[in-house]
Amino acid sequence: MMSRFYDVEPLHGYPTEYGLLVAALQDGTRKWREEIGEVNDDAVIWQPVKNGHSIGGIILHMIDVEAFWIETAALGRDRDPEEVKELLSEEIDQYAFNWVVPPHKPLAYYLDLQDKVRARTLESIKSFPEPTTQVSFDQGNFIVTLRWILSHVVNHEAYHGGQAVMLKSMWEREHSKGE
Repeated sequence: MMSRFYDVEPLHGYPTEYGLLVAALQDGTRKWREEIGEVNDDAVIWQPVKNGHSIGGIILHMIDVEAFWIETAALGRDRDPEEVKELLSEEIDQYAFNWVVPPHKPLAYYLDLQDKVRARTLESIKSFPEPTTQVSFDQGNFIVTLRWILSHVVNHEAYHGGQAVMLKSMWEREHSKGE
């Protein structure tokens, strides 16, 4: 039997610290996408609990968080109002457990949105200054390093990617009853 070998080598074109975190982000995305596989269009919007998580809602939230932290918090860029609307940024309130039903579209729609923002993320990180550079927002009440921001995006996606995979399994179990 042949051994499997895994490594997360820092991506070229980035300082080592960023290159390693970007490689981890890309690897984590690849992993949950492989795990989730094919998803029924109805499963993408299914919420097992009223106002709860759905696969589509979670992916929109992951995209929104990535765009906010990389582009707005780290680089001070304004968000595109159309993108904010498309990502349901103002409608989804994870802290109040208010996850609106996302658009009834195939999983590919959501993954394409993520790919679009990820391409911007990868390009934006190339312009990041030193990893220990501090950024302040919320009127100075929140101070983080750029390294922390990228680490947060990696962890956030891993957390929610796992939720999306679990929701698919729950949907399949729920909808296979009686078959």
